[in-house]
Amino acid sequence: MPKIPDEVVKRVIDRAKIEDVVGDFVTLRKAGVNLTGLCPFHDDKTDGNFIVRPSTVSAKRGGNTYHCFVCMRRGEGGGPVDFLMKHERMSFPDAIRWLGKKYSEPVDDVPVNYTPPPPRPAPPPLPRLTFKRQTVGDSMRGIEQTLFVKWLRSLPWDEEQRERLTDVLRLYCVGTCPHGPEWIAFWQITHDGTPLTAKYMKYKADGHRVKDRNEQGRKVFASDWEHAWRARQNQYDHDKWEVHYALFGEHLLKKYPNAIVNVVESEKTAIIMANYYDDFDSQIWLACGGLQWLQLDFFQPLIDQGRTVWLWPDKDGREDWQKVCDKLGYDKCRVYTHFFDTCWIPADGDKADVADIAIRMMQTGEGPRKDTGDGQTTTEVRTAACSAPTPDTPPKPDNVTDEEWAEHLAIMKAIGDYEIIHPGDEPFMPEDEMADPRLRWMRETLRHIKTNKKIYGNQEK
Repeated sequence: MPKIPDEVVKRVIDRAKIEDVVGDFVTLRKAGVNLTGLCPFHDDKTDGNFIVRPSTVSAKRGGNTYHCFVCMRRGEGGGPVDFLMKHERMSFPDAIRWLGKKYSEPVDDVPVNYTPPPPRPAPPPLPRLTFKRQTVGDSMRGIEQTLFVKWLRSLPWDEEQRERLTDVLRLYCVGTCPHGPEWIAFWQITHDGTPLTAKYMKYKADGHRVKDRNEQGRKVFASDWEHAWRARQNQYDHDKWEVHYALFGEHLLKKYPNAIVNVVESEKTAIIMANYYDDFDSQIWLACGGLQWLQLDFFQPLIDQGRTVWLWPDKDGREDWQKVCDKLGYDKCRVYTHFFDTCWIPADGDKADVADIAIRMMQTGEGPRKDTGDGQTTTEVRTAACSAPTPDTPPKPDNVTDEEWAEHLAIMKAIGDYEIIHPGDEPFMPEDEMADPRLRWMRETLRHIKTNKKIYGNQEK
């Protein structure tokens, strides 16, 4: 039998996509940038053991390959040809012929008498892993002792910004980690208040993230997850639960229904910008955690609510974020670059994000920069550009004095602030945290509102 020419073999291999080939035999589902399914090489009952790195992932990151974490050792697995040879016990020439037929690439006239079997049915979905709100509250104790919060405190805030930083950290449910004070936990909580997991990050005293070396010797940011840590402690069976993720700060959507949603990359940036502007009624700051997390699944709550969304890339990430924005296909989502156009200077560096620029502006005493030309602040420009509604203050009843009305508005704002930390009857914060006089006052005020007819809407006392 004549040998298949090398150039034909190369052409077939270059066209073959692992997701197409494996998908003929295994039902695959999207899992981040990867695909997962039941492993066809052993009696697998857990979707997630078998992973496919699609051809869209670069070769340096293992693209166009498959691997099973249960039945394969490190380095085992391979590409489309390897899969056919192992799974279907084909010879190399037959695998090339099969792929040539699949991708309409002429190989030779030797027939391949093979029809793939129907894919195995997908397993039933696992229940979503969630955490108790009390768990979030417990983790929020002692955050002042973490290096991250100490660094935040050291930034050149003005007096008002420094005073409200505690409230901002509580609003975002920033917590501690079991790994030590160098670590911080950024909880991911859904828009309806369900904690899903927390991302652990390790910081230096100067506010920069710590890099460790992985098993391959490459430097990577030190990070972990709440669910992964608990699985290592045997606190739950990860084979029986499915982990879901959310945008950091997503739980603020319910409290601020009319606010513009600004999405940045890092959780640190979201907290800094939220404290920098202090304008939650008009804009809230969420973090995606990286470009790979800018996916439709994470933005669905924003789309369902019809929210106006601005994406804030780093200085060198505009083009990449614009491509992702175009793929999302949501007409109320756009990339915002005006802040960089008016505030960035070369000393900030090409990799600067908005928080880096804001910190530099605070150090120089500039404060939130106003745009040149129309005299509006960057916040006002975004509001005008998107025509985002702003919440209206209800009219004062005729039979209520100005002092009583001012007190009422302050109380209602306090109750709103209280309920974002303590939704319903299941508080985020543990009971002993009520030693904070502000939270104790909010709790007592809420009880008073429920038991007495204070001014509520247009009701009388």
